[in-house]
Amino acid sequence: MSTIAPGGRLAHHRSIDTVSALPRRALLVVANPAVSTTTGWAVGFWAAELTHPYYELTERGVEVTVASPGGGPVEFDALSDPRDESRWSAEDLISMGFIHTPELMALLADLTLSDGSHLVEGRTVTGFSNAEEDYSDRAAGVRVMPWRLEDALRERGANYIQAGVFKPFAIRDGRLVTGQQQYSGREVARLVLDMLGL
Repeated sequence: MSTIAPGGRLAHHRSIDTVSALPRRALLVVANPAVSTTTGWAVGFWAAELTHPYYELTERGVEVTVASPGGGPVEFDALSDPRDESRWSAEDLISMGFIHTPELMALLADLTLSDGSHLVEGRTVTGFSNAEEDYSDRAAGVRVMPWRLEDALRERGANYIQAGVFKPFAIRDGRLVTGQQQYSGREVARLVLDMLGL
């Protein structure tokens, strides 16, 4: 007999291999779409930053909520979409499977902090580094992003760390797990699974 998971999907067979009656939940936060004020290019979040941890977590029975700071629709950065004519991410089969699963592509939710404080204040976090921004700017021949995440995190009181240019890296601080960039999705998921005892 098949089990129906939240959202109406058929549950994976691993759902019967549980050791706790308490549901395990994770929140994955992705950027809202925007247009770069420096290049005029449409920008979104890198697909693998969502799809890879989503796959790892749901395979282990974790209920995942996808959210964005501004709410509303979110979009993949074009180069991260395996269907893009550039074929930059054509080998990303996990993202391709996500894209071709309509109920996964329909996930959204609003994200707000109730007291107005910065979530990252006093926390050790990572994210796209200034060195990676410099590399991207050189590759594109223009300044791509109008602001830098590393600087913004530091300005908001975070202890920012990174592992080098485009190295897979994630860090956990309490219940907050952050990944450096698109190559860090599976490391993020593994830290969350470890945190949940799975």
